[in-house]
Amino acid sequence: MISLTFKDGHCDDGRLVSALKEKEYLERLKIGLEISDPDIIVEIPGVRCWYDVRINGIPINLKITTGSTDNAFNKTAIYFTITGYDDIAGNLNFNAWWEYLKNATKKDSRDQETEYHYLVVNKNTGGVLLKSILDIHAYKSNPSNILQINWNNEFCNSDYTSSPVDFKKKQKDLVSTIQSSVSQNIMNSLKFAAANLSEL
Repeated sequence: MISLTFKDGHCDDGRLVSALKEKEYLERLKIGLEISDPDIIVEIPGVRCWYDVRINGIPINLKITTGSTDNAFNKTAIYFTITGYDDIAGNLNFNAWWEYLKNATKKDSRDQETEYHYLVVNKNTGGVLLKSILDIHAYKSNPSNILQINWNNEFCNSDYTSSPVDFKKKQKDLVSTIQSSVSQNIMNSLKFAAANLSEL
């Protein structure tokens, strides 16, 4: 287990403290894994990459949390999970992203090594959870943040996995949650989009 101290007298923003601690955690994780097994390859990319660390080629997003609901959306990560490729820009609009996703060659069978994973660290309890995005028990839509996950719920359902037989359905559940969030966002903005600004 990797121990981190989260109390910081200079910063009361828990999200900022967690973000600052991610680099420290990843560096300790890299050292620990490479000492335990020299054949393990740990890659920590530069800033703004679509993953935080790659371990033996598996892309992983580190989440340091109190267990609450957290943003978990990444277009490249979901495209990679469904197709096995990461050859798209991360800043595509939803229409372009959907065209790429719809027309891409999809995986015929489940391959967890080509799925986006979350490494979740509960900073209150020290509990650690590693899950593929397709093994998340419940996705949550959110018109502002598109895709959210409640980590307390995932820790409670840590044994949940998506059946290899049903992995296509799980992919559709994931994309359906994203679609629902986008639809909610559009509906929430329609009145303003059509507003007569001369009334201002």
